[in-house]
Amino acid sequence: MLADLPFILVWWLTITALGWLFLPLTTQLFSRFFDKGYVFSKTLGLFVVTYLTFVLGVFKLVPFTNLGILTIALITGVVLYRQFQKQFLLLDYFSKHWRLIVAYEVVFLIVFIGWAYVRGHAPDIESLEKFMDWGFINSMLRTEYFPPQDMWYAGESINYYYFGHLVFALLTKLTSLDSAITYNLAIASLSALVFTSAFSVTANLVYLAQTALKKIHWGGIVIAGLVSALLLTFGGNLHPVYKIAKLNIEQNQKLVLTPQAVSKSASGYWYPDATRFIGFDPDVKDKTIHEFPLYSLVVSDLHGHLNNIPLVLTIIAFLIVFFTRGVSLTSFRLDLVVPLSFFLALAYMTNAWDFAVYGMLFGVTFLLTQARRLPFRTLITSLFSHGISIIVLWYLFTLPFSLHFKPMAEGIRFSDVHTPFYQLFILYGGFWIICFPLVLWILKKIIKRTTAQITDFDLMALALVVTATILIIIPELIYIKDIYIFEHRRANTMFKLVYQAFMIYSLSAGYVLYRLRSLYLYRFLFVLILVLHLIYPYFAIRAYSDHHTPRKYWGLYGLDFIHDQYPDNYQAIKWINENITGQPVMLEAVGDSYTQFNQISMATGLPTIEGWLVHEWLWRGGFDGPGERQTDVQKIYESADVDVTRSLLSKYRVKYVFIGPKEKEKYPTLNTQKFIDLGSKLVFQSGVTSIYQLP
Repeated sequence: MLADLPFILVWWLTITALGWLFLPLTTQLFSRFFDKGYVFSKTLGLFVVTYLTFVLGVFKLVPFTNLGILTIALITGVVLYRQFQKQFLLLDYFSKHWRLIVAYEVVFLIVFIGWAYVRGHAPDIESLEKFMDWGFINSMLRTEYFPPQDMWYAGESINYYYFGHLVFALLTKLTSLDSAITYNLAIASLSALVFTSAFSVTANLVYLAQTALKKIHWGGIVIAGLVSALLLTFGGNLHPVYKIAKLNIEQNQKLVLTPQAVSKSASGYWYPDATRFIGFDPDVKDKTIHEFPLYSLVVSDLHGHLNNIPLVLTIIAFLIVFFTRGVSLTSFRLDLVVPLSFFLALAYMTNAWDFAVYGMLFGVTFLLTQARRLPFRTLITSLFSHGISIIVLWYLFTLPFSLHFKPMAEGIRFSDVHTPFYQLFILYGGFWIICFPLVLWILKKIIKRTTAQITDFDLMALALVVTATILIIIPELIYIKDIYIFEHRRANTMFKLVYQAFMIYSLSAGYVLYRLRSLYLYRFLFVLILVLHLIYPYFAIRAYSDHHTPRKYWGLYGLDFIHDQYPDNYQAIKWINENITGQPVMLEAVGDSYTQFNQISMATGLPTIEGWLVHEWLWRGGFDGPGERQTDVQKIYESADVDVTRSLLSKYRVKYVFIGPKEKEKYPTLNTQKFIDLGSKLVFQSGVTSIYQLP
């Protein structure tokens, strides 16, 4: 672990430095928060600098280099400090808040180093979709301008929501660390950003509520923040309790609660089952996905839904600041429209569904907080004018991305199957038990006509609960049609929506605990649910760390699995990264998704003609293009016709031909001599692996 500490510190210092550049802006956006939004300065620094770098790169104005990034970051920082020089003085800010800043950074480092330690027990960038995520980053690291090339579809840009990957590619550039290390640093730093951001959101909602009452109780603020942070970052659902009890009954013919019986049942629990529960009955063909942040952190695919969590927490924090000020939105508010549309644009480019989710949260919050202040017609008119303006600006902010992106959805369908209630309860019943009492409390106030006791902070928490509940209901009514087969028709829709529902419930939980703290029965139920939700990390972290045997800390370098399994390919990857600049096309075998094919394009960022076939099928909106490329690659490797081979190599502008164990496995009649006949030069060879450079 000590050997990795320098990497951790460099990564942390870089994130912190970017955040400090944005402190003037952050303190203005979150001026009502007790921490002035300090945590969100990190997120703003990362995402805004990446956005500016991206836009300037799209228009070929500034290259994606260390110097280019530093120039953009420093100029932006200078502009912000000059713009807010009357409202923000750095030394004054630190003198007033240094204890809080130190506390936040200590917590950040504890979570960061802790999760880096977890990743160090299973650091390999393999399994699931890590090849895809790391391949995106490595392709970006080789690019000079944007959009980045698709490493698995030579000649075309990435047709996916890759902005979050670009954030970590930018950090990798700035730190000059090996991307095989920064992949794991990215996962670990996300855990810290998520935890501290979740704490800040809920703690500040409680703080603002207490400020309105002029009764500040820091213990309650901290407890509420910690509860939400723990639930959101490290919590699971009630599935482990259900499954262990079920296994116990199957083994003992009744529920036996002796330590030995429970331990025996628990040993049979497999942690991914908590995310693959709905539709996995033997005779039900409607398999879905219902993940949550801890599962994402454990399996460590650097996907958009994980990359985007710090940003969506920033969006929620912004909505809290704006809609708990007790103002009537009778006039048009640019200070709402501009920041929110920009944040939603960033969210869309990182994880597209989040634009709709948090756009809906904006609408629900608007209605609930403004309904008692505005006449109905004014309420609807104001919501419409603000909503349309946000959509227009969102479109403009996303335009540099959208110009090179083709959506993959095929339309909306009505759900022809529905989830049994008991399954929904096992997954979300814990949240319902601890969050729905706020709904009942508000309804009681409305019935008794004592609505004056309902504050904007209560309504903000209610908006969170209502939105999360709607997100769970939507897949029961409709789903977005995509390329997933009929058996998985609801999977992506449910996954994208309930993932956010889990987080939103977690944030509201801490506030509801604060609001209903005087009810002893509620406090007992809350603690019980909290404990049950926090059982999951034990199973998930332990099981995933067993990926390596013996179980020990291996370090943060994620490429040792190729070194161990394909030593000649490993040497080839090293040679490519040391000797080939830019992004010339390198021919590589076409691979099936979720396999160890396409190691070279993944680990180097060099584009190949066709990579993981099903993934490209999804990204390209059909099989025709990827299917044609698959056939062409087979012809290049196996055809005896030199002219056909030459023509296809020219068609895709292939510069290098890679021949390794996977190529020989996929194309048993591979004709090596043909590449010599074409005038190719053998530029690398190690054991069974060769690289030929075409003339």
